[in-house]
Amino acid sequence: MDISNIPFPILTFADEVNKTILEESGICGVCTDEDLKVLRSFGAIAKYLKKEIFNSNLNDLLPDDVSLTVKAAAYKALKSNQRILLGGLKFEDDNGIAEHKVDVVIRPFLKQQTTNKFLLILFSDGKSKSAKVVPITKAAIAKLSKAHLSALELELNDAKQELEIALEQIASTNENMQSFNEELLSANEEMQSANEELQSVNEESQTINKEQQITNSELTELNDDLNNYFRSNINGQLFVDHELLLKKYSPSAAKLINIRESDIGRPLNNITTNIKVETLIADIKMVIGSSQTITREAESSDGKIYQVMTMPYVRKDKKRADGAVISFYDITELKKLLQALDISNKNLQESVRALEDGKEQVNQSLKKERELNHLKSRFVSMASHEFRTPLSSIQLSAILIEKYAQPYQNPNIDKHIAKIRATLGNVNGILNDFLSLERLESGKIDCVLDFLDIIPFAEEITEQMQMTAKQNQQIVYSHKGEVTTAQLDKALLKNCIINLISNAVKYSGENTTIRFHTESTLERLVITVTDNGIGIPLEDQQHLFEAFFRAHNTGNIPGTGLGLNIVTRYVGLMNGAISFESKVGQGTAFTISLPIVN
Repeated sequence: MDISNIPFPILTFADEVNKTILEESGICGVCTDEDLKVLRSFGAIAKYLKKEIFNSNLNDLLPDDVSLTVKAAAYKALKSNQRILLGGLKFEDDNGIAEHKVDVVIRPFLKQQTTNKFLLILFSDGKSKSAKVVPITKAAIAKLSKAHLSALELELNDAKQELEIALEQIASTNENMQSFNEELLSANEEMQSANEELQSVNEESQTINKEQQITNSELTELNDDLNNYFRSNINGQLFVDHELLLKKYSPSAAKLINIRESDIGRPLNNITTNIKVETLIADIKMVIGSSQTITREAESSDGKIYQVMTMPYVRKDKKRADGAVISFYDITELKKLLQALDISNKNLQESVRALEDGKEQVNQSLKKERELNHLKSRFVSMASHEFRTPLSSIQLSAILIEKYAQPYQNPNIDKHIAKIRATLGNVNGILNDFLSLERLESGKIDCVLDFLDIIPFAEEITEQMQMTAKQNQQIVYSHKGEVTTAQLDKALLKNCIINLISNAVKYSGENTTIRFHTESTLERLVITVTDNGIGIPLEDQQHLFEAFFRAHNTGNIPGTGLGLNIVTRYVGLMNGAISFESKVGQGTAFTISLPIVN
């Protein structure tokens, strides 16, 4: 058999060197465990082994006459932990005719970091004999085999003695178990006799217990019913017998009238309670005698009012009352409610009379208010018309003055003309705000939808508002979205955007940038105007859209406080929403979101 193909761990470089040395020296061999199982082979070992035997045990691989000698020598090497040399072992050739002598070296060793022993068995032909190598004789082989057999016999004897000791212990244990079983049988017989007697007693006891259980169950059920009734009754109740001794009370009675467990069995007239009923004892005696119910009202020490109801306590085995049940019902809230109801009825009657008296006054007030609103609308319209004529004249005069003053190139003239124009712009803005507010309140403004191109529309407003900007102020417009047309009210939308950009210009300083951005989708148009102006104080933000309201940090900046109120109303007419974000000193961003109708 060729065992050179048995898979072993990968050899290190040192292993390869050693293997090469052994092969060049003509030495071959195997490495086995204690049971002579081949773990590794090296060199031309096949010529010393049997042919066509697939086995990893060296005993089966070696020729039979050699196998026994090697096995005995291996056993001796493991026991003595010494190197064994077998010289001149006879091996036959492949044809079984010629024979040659082989030297065998057996050396035990330990694997690192383990306690396992291994054997290194080397084979070499006897051609290069050493002076120390002596051929092994039959006598030596017999002696080695005999020593091996002796060692095996000793091990066998030791195992036999241990087995005999174990058998003796088992026999002793069996005897003890038999004795214990006999005692257990005797005890079982006595126990069985006692169980028979106990069973007879149990049968009698079970009969008694069943009767007792039925009785206890009935009593428990009755007691549970009574306790549940007491616990669920929020009104206090007392039970007294015919001698007026307290027998029982409900849990609620302990809270309402200050009854304690120690009062059970005491005469009721000796028990102090929170509720004073002077006729209670007399009422109990009357109820016991007449079997009728008596109801009275009484007040407790804490000011609450109770309804005290005294009823007869009747037993089934007696035809007359054997005591009384006194119930206390808290009617304080009911009394208060009745009093409040009486007061409410009186107030209601007075209110009805007052309403009837004031109905005519309300009608007169409404009539006067309508007349005042009509006069206000006429005044606003008239004032707007009358103011616009002189304002137009002033504006025309300012233009003419500017034209006539050009040859003089006087900066003071230009300065005052600029002030006149700014003032005219503010007055026109105020008139427009008042006129828009009057039209909104009178319901004269409706939302009229029309198609508009978003980008040209916004760019036109940007160009228009850039003319009103301060020095070096820039209004930057941008758009995002593929939708560029929408169906909205152009006039209302333009007014809203101009108002927001105008505020941004007014409340931002020179050399600043105002961003005007539109973003469109299939459903909505979002307009954002952002500045980096004075910002809106946090405490003023909740009132920002109220009419005539101005933030306290606007100072001398002109304005009516109507612009954002009008923008909010216009956005509402277009079913949109307006919001803002602002921080003082960092600027403000207003956002209008409108539904697009395409």
